[in-house]
Amino acid sequence: MIKRLLNIALCLCFLASAEVKAQDTCRVALMVPLYLDQVDESFFEAEPSTKMLLAKPFSFLHFYEGFMIAADSVVSMRNMKLDLKVYDVDNDAQKATQAIADPWLANADLIVGPFYIKPFKIVSQYAELRNIPIVNPVTQRTDVIDNHPNVIKVKPSFEGQLAPLDSLMKNYYHANNVFIIREKKYSDTLIVNKINEIVERNIDSCSYVDNRHIVKTIKSHHKRWKYLKIDFEASDYLTDNISLDVNILKQNLNDSTAFKNHIVNINYERDSLNPVKNYASSMRNNLFIVYGNDKVFANEIVNKVTKLIEHYPITVIMLPEWSKFTGLFNDNLMKMHAIYFDDKYLDYQNIRVESFICKFRNRYETEPNDYAYQGFDIGWYFLNALDLFGDEMTENLPDYDIPLLQTRFHFQRNEENSGYENTFWNVYQFKGYNRMVLKTGYEK
Repeated sequence: MIKRLLNIALCLCFLASAEVKAQDTCRVALMVPLYLDQVDESFFEAEPSTKMLLAKPFSFLHFYEGFMIAADSVVSMRNMKLDLKVYDVDNDAQKATQAIADPWLANADLIVGPFYIKPFKIVSQYAELRNIPIVNPVTQRTDVIDNHPNVIKVKPSFEGQLAPLDSLMKNYYHANNVFIIREKKYSDTLIVNKINEIVERNIDSCSYVDNRHIVKTIKSHHKRWKYLKIDFEASDYLTDNISLDVNILKQNLNDSTAFKNHIVNINYERDSLNPVKNYASSMRNNLFIVYGNDKVFANEIVNKVTKLIEHYPITVIMLPEWSKFTGLFNDNLMKMHAIYFDDKYLDYQNIRVESFICKFRNRYETEPNDYAYQGFDIGWYFLNALDLFGDEMTENLPDYDIPLLQTRFHFQRNEENSGYENTFWNVYQFKGYNRMVLKTGYEK
């Protein structure tokens, strides 16, 4: 651990010696919070421990290390001439001010970072004055690109989930009953309203279900009800808020029955999932689009939907970031065919991921974390783009798409004078005990 920090300190000293930009050399500044001012004698003398790994100097160390692997790879594979300088800029605005005072930075072709919002604003203003593209690696806030055409934001905003959701509805779930469940009445009203618009635009007015399938389903339910000693009328069956006459269905097995597709909005705080039983269908799939940010809410939804699955076929789309919730049992997620949206997804069977892990282990003698993959992706994408397009890099970003480790970058400007925002979200579903990437149809 200590050796890794010493190597960074030496690297910073070495890179700081560059003064003249050679012809056709790409000059890149990486501003990452390394907190090297906290790496004093007592830090070096301390025994390595888990507590030390949680110290600030290790917070973003993996990002730097992943970025450096990308830089070495691009230089080697493309024969790129790269002048890379690393600045230790954390949440201290004074460090950002010191960084932009460096004459070297004035001729930079690209700035990556800073990570914290106040230093980033200082450096982005500097970059705008000198027409230098600047990458924000971590924020989801869209205001960093508003009226800042030089800013490139790699973290997609939640509103970017609407495009793949639209494709999911159009391609897979247009013939479903749809339940839109929000955590509270006023939670993310704008996005929930847009979800409603997407569902209304794509849903079929009704679905036709084969009568043989209906009769078969009713028979299976009756067998279970007999076993559970539940009273029922053998000739009537209630589903979709309508009563089916089983005898008429048996007389028309070659026909089909039309079921109206409902869009039901549920305020979970007020209604729990009680409205579901009034409209849910046991004859076809029911799509639950659940929007909420609270882990308690997430756990309650998973537990209650798992019980509903005993009576109804259900698929649950979990928004916006349920991948961050731990303790949601995979057995339950598998049963509800859970669909997640995530800004990162790692396929450990992918040869590029396997290769990166081996390189990281060999170089740093530890396992890469999320920041390592993110650092590599950003370094690999932008250094390749810079070497390929030079001064015209930013103009070519909307059409530039290369394989990365845990995501893809689809950049677009929201407005003419705004910066670029990545709009790509990974969409995956639990199938068996594995997470499988879904092709929604919205990808390039």
